[in-house]
Amino acid sequence: GLVVTIWAYFLQGNVLVALAVGLSLVAISTLASVTGALLPLLFQRLKLDPALMSSPFITTVVDVAGVLIYFQIARLILGLA
Repeated sequence: GLVVTIWAYFLQGNVLVALAVGLSLVAISTLASVTGALLPLLFQRLKLDPALMSSPFITTVVDVAGVLIYFQIARLILGLA
């Protein structure tokens, strides 16, 4: 996250934009790790086949949530309504 924040700062020259990008990366990476680990366990607990939680499904869920997380963090940091 720190490297991306610094890189975004040098590209944009705006510390708030760089902070939004860096924090979003950390949040999305954390979400991906937790989702990839917990959804198959949840399916197993519900007596469903954990293989139903396939990688493409998890990737799609994380990608959609990631865009929403990025926009929300950017909105909060940049003070947009």
